[in-house]
Amino acid sequence: MRAIPKGAETGDCPAALFSLVEECARIAQPDEESLRAWADSYARNHGLRLARDLQLAQQYIPGGAKLAEFGAAPFFLTLALRRLDYEVTGIDIDPTRFGRMIRETNLRIVRCDIETEALPFETASFDAALFNELFEHLRIDLVHTMGELRRVLKPEGLLLLSSPNLRSLQGILNFLLRNRATSCAEDIHGEYEKLRKFGHMGHVREYTTREVCEFLDLVGFRVERMIFRGNFGAGWMTQAARLVTELRPYVTYVARAKP
Repeated sequence: MRAIPKGAETGDCPAALFSLVEECARIAQPDEESLRAWADSYARNHGLRLARDLQLAQQYIPGGAKLAEFGAAPFFLTLALRRLDYEVTGIDIDPTRFGRMIRETNLRIVRCDIETEALPFETASFDAALFNELFEHLRIDLVHTMGELRRVLKPEGLLLLSSPNLRSLQGILNFLLRNRATSCAEDIHGEYEKLRKFGHMGHVREYTTREVCEFLDLVGFRVERMIFRGNFGAGWMTQAARLVTELRPYVTYVARAKP
């Protein structure tokens, strides 16, 4: 099996991309009032991460590429990617939650339960795929889901997959001091309760980088790089993570579909 890639990349995210995410978040509002607090909270808590996702997309994916975005709701990133001239198709388990916005913006959104259904696309349909903060939510059959993703990517197509880093500094402290095998998840009940509150699962399990790299290798991807991301706010934890980047809370895996 191929060796796990080493190293990390850092870099400031352009303010213009963060502003673009904010603008798209104002547009992408759910139909139901009960979901708007969740969407607003998502924009506040994940705005910088989404801007960094855009930056990485621009860095690794040529403009105009045919791009699949998995787990697209709340569609902030989907809108922003289209503004940046990508031919983006969003895939989501229940896009009706944002039905009015999708119609008004004419986004290309496909409904699919990626855990149990085949993707409704021909083989080798896409140049690239984004699978951001979704891997840790899946609870049924990761082999099926990622196998279908590999099928619809072109040979040597790019995958950008981001997920919490279980062996982050927070994850280590949680394991040693709090008897919890999580990096950023809530309690088990709270994560499953999200199915009822928001229509999608919370974190089933968070993974180490070795686990993710080995899994991707086995389902047909060649991991080329890992990018350790995020911080822990102010204080000694962020300083420590700056010195040892592998302790940061999130990881983006840059991978290619094997021919």
